[in-house]
Amino acid sequence: MSAKANPVAAVIIGAGAGTRFGGPKAEAKLSDGRRFLDAIVEIAQSAGLDPIVAVLPPGVAAPAGVRVVTNANPKSEQIASARLGLAQLTSAPVTSALLWPVDHPFVSLESVLAILDAARRTGAHIVVPVHESHRGHPAWFHRDTWRELMTVPDGGARAVIHADPSRVSEVQVMDRGVLRDIDTRADLDAGS
Repeated sequence: MSAKANPVAAVIIGAGAGTRFGGPKAEAKLSDGRRFLDAIVEIAQSAGLDPIVAVLPPGVAAPAGVRVVTNANPKSEQIASARLGLAQLTSAPVTSALLWPVDHPFVSLESVLAILDAARRTGAHIVVPVHESHRGHPAWFHRDTWRELMTVPDGGARAVIHADPSRVSEVQVMDRGVLRDIDTRADLDAGS
């Protein structure tokens, strides 16, 4: 199935204040000078994800072609930003969305393509990448799960993933980037 026949959106969750990091992680820079946000958008675009929605704190700009949603509360849970992003997709002609936390800027294009391929092959409602027996990000959610994401009372997207293991497919990837959660500058400096 082509991307056009099975359109997938991306919701980049990047509205946090980045208190432990020392500033919003959407604006944080990789060693090559690109912001986390820009690196993720580049991979999402290369994977054919469209539209790309970035949920950001006030004053953070996104690359051209990205829909920006502002979350004015940087202390809100990640699920609040996911919901703001998904709400932008209610009338979009997409079958699913990849929820991608901005603090995972090292995910490879190959991993994203593997997630999308697993979604097409398995018919699962949720697909998560796995590296060395650990689940990572980004996670793919079929549109049929969005109502749960919008209403889950506690635990966010993780609670939706754990609610019914029979609808979750895990895809093994060689990419440690799916696990690299950059919370502090030391995490960034730790390298691969």
